[in-house]
Amino acid sequence: MLTNDAFRKLLVAIVVGLSFSAAHPAAAQDEDNSKAIKAEVFIKDRKAAARKTTVRYRPAAKTSIDAAAAVPPPGMAFAQMGVTFWRFRRSTAADKTKELVDDEEGEVEWTLERIEEGTPLAPGQRVRLSIESLSRAGYLYVIDREQYADGSLGEPVLIFPTQKTRDANYVKPGRLIYIPSATGKFRIKPSEGPKAHVGELVTIIVASEPLIDPEKLGARSIKLPRQQIESWEKQWGVSTARYEMADGAGAIMTEKEQAAGANAATELTQEDPVPQTVYRLTIKPENAILFSVPMKFRR
Repeated sequence: MLTNDAFRKLLVAIVVGLSFSAAHPAAAQDEDNSKAIKAEVFIKDRKAAARKTTVRYRPAAKTSIDAAAAVPPPGMAFAQMGVTFWRFRRSTAADKTKELVDDEEGEVEWTLERIEEGTPLAPGQRVRLSIESLSRAGYLYVIDREQYADGSLGEPVLIFPTQKTRDANYVKPGRLIYIPSATGKFRIKPSEGPKAHVGELVTIIVASEPLIDPEKLGARSIKLPRQQIESWEKQWGVSTARYEMADGAGAIMTEKEQAAGANAATELTQEDPVPQTVYRLTIKPENAILFSVPMKFRR
């Protein structure tokens, strides 16, 4: 049982604690801001511009990888990739960029807006990905696998490049690649089967040399041997740090992003829009970049 004196001391401590919280409501926010990373750290290999973006990134989760580090550990190199998930929504009069989509309702105008990685996607939702290799040039490959509720994965399918895009899979900083294409889209449709289909796992690879003979590419996607993907993951897979653009979710695609995706000659500079999500990997310089991004379904 507390004595009167002990009770008074406890009450004073509570009041002081509450007063501090009231006087410093942004303490936690300030701590988060202190960990924010300037976008210029990630896009320094883009072409220089008269102005630089003022965008910042925040860590999406605790990580042992230091995004603000100036140099990687001895014998290693930083590899940075930018990915943006674009969700289609009906256009409004105020939207500066629109796309005309012909579907079951006829020709309808849609606008693409950014979403963060992990945002659940409803069945029927239309999405597109944009990818930028922020730190090195190489050959881009995008592989998709179904994810099931029990943690298992479906067969790997190469969705980029195809025969049509095989001459466009060489990437470098400032070069924006849209998946499935600059005018294409994926429509979320969980498969029906004995396993609950809860999402997709998109594996992104950038290699210094071609990994697949262009002559073996299909008109659309092609299946790859599961053993091949597992071998690449064992050889090149490393821990990945993820950073989300602060206040980026909900922003619509700009005219420059639209143009950069449709025309390989249009490259983004250091003053242009940055990816919604940046992934930093610490890898051996001779290794390919390999990491996976989940697409979750809302059921």
